[in-house]
Parts: sequence; structure tokens; C-alpha cells
Amino acid sequence: MRPLDPDKRQKILKSVFVLTGKQGLASVTISGISKIAGIATGTLYIYFKNKEEVVQLAYATVEDKMTQAMYRDFDINVPIKESLKQIYINMLNYRLNNYDETVFIDQYQQSGYIQLNFTKQLLEYEKQNKPLYDLLEKGQQEGIIKILDAIVLISFFDGAVRSCSTGIIQKLFPLSQELINDSFNMIWRGMSQ
Repeated sequence: MRPLDPDKRQKILKSVFVLTGKQGLASVTISGISKIAGIATGTLYIYFKNKEEVVQLAYATVEDKMTQAMYRDFDINVPIKESLKQIYINMLNYRLNNYDETVFIDQYQQSGYIQLNFTKQLLEYEKQNKPLYDLLEKGQQEGIIKILDAIVLISFFDGAVRSCSTGIIQKLFPLSQELINDSFNMIWRGMSQ
């Protein structure tokens, strides 16, 4: 048996993102994935058992890429506000430059798919985002960040970044340094004491 082609696997995953960006996650089908990937449906089944397996791997792939982008140039030793702003800018840039992937991840998190492996995914999320959890804990210990559960703070932070990137993509407001600063300052006021 020939080894599986990693490029074909990537084409399949990219097709999930493209289809989700165009028509929504609920409308993604195996035949649609195959068509966009340019492979036969039977070939797709060599790589994945079913749609759920494709979607789960697509989620894990995007979550890994997004997390790596979030923590680019992160340094917990710089001031809390500066570190948090770096994460904000990284997240915003990722979302603006990877629209189909972020539409996919947003819809995945609102779908029943997340419940298939929720406990495992939550543990993985906490592990991947340890730098942010540590930063928030440090900020709380220093009396800078509100004393709330980290997941509440992260959900607030993530929601604000998601809303800002959506507004920019939908042309509700233009991307500018002023917008980036103002948006982050609103987040900071919501999280700091």
C-alpha cells in the first residue's frame, strides 16, 4: 500500500475551511469537500472514515495554527498590558489573514461537533493557552487583572477580538492603528482593575 500523500490531506482540510467560509459548517458534505479538493470521494475515504473525522482534524489543525500565531513574540516578562496587547494583535492579524479558517473555528465552537470530544478539547485548549493563563494569573497576583476565572476573562478577550475582526472583514469599520488601539483599550478596561 502506498503511503498517504500529506498534500492531499492538506487539500482536504483546506476544502473544509473554504466550504465553511462560503456556505457554513452545517452545509459541508463529503462530496463538497471532494469536489473543492479535486479528489474522488472514494479517495477522501482512504484518508478519513467520515465527515466527523475530517471536521475534528480540521479543528485541531486550525487551533494549533492559531495558537502558534497568538503567542508569536510573547514574553511574560514584559508588562502585563503590553503582553496582552501583543496577543490581541497576533489574534486579530491571524483572523484577518485566515478568514475561512476563523469562520470554520467560530462555527465549530457553536456546533454540536465540539461536544464530541469536549473534555479532551478543553484540556488541550488549556495546555495550548498556558501562556495566557499564566499571564492572567500573574496579572491577578499583581493586582492588575480582575479576579475572575481565567476562562471567563479569556472568553471576554476572545469575543472582543472576534467581533473586531468580523467588523473589519464586513467593512463596518476600516482597519487602522487607531481602531486597534481603541479596541484593545476597551478590552483592557474590561479586564483590568
